[in-house]
Amino acid sequence: MFASMSTRRARARRAARVLHEQPMQVASEELRNLMSSVENLVERLGTAADPELKQLRKRAEGALASARSALAQGRAQLGEHAGDFVERGQEYVRRRPVASLGVLALGVLASRSMTND
Repeated sequence: MFASMSTRRARARRAARVLHEQPMQVASEELRNLMSSVENLVERLGTAADPELKQLRKRAEGALASARSALAQGRAQLGEHAGDFVERGQEYVRRRPVASLGVLALGVLASRSMTND
């Protein structure tokens, strides 16, 4: 009983660490899983003869297309924001090189302390 609890805790810690370290990758994977599930549902509804199920399939297809479009737009905006963020960071480093080194050193120390826990 206690072994299974510690195993569950270890899995939860690993999952939390992955989510913390790679939130965008986790979110993308979850979106892919959701879209795959909806696509599977739409395929299964394709063989239905009931008019209500056909209407449901059309709505699901529309929602899926809308989600794909929103995801593509979000990725494009994220790319633009990331480019702006990089430019601002480079500008800050050029104007304040000593402060940038201090921030970098603090980041390295914090990273080491977190990995040691």
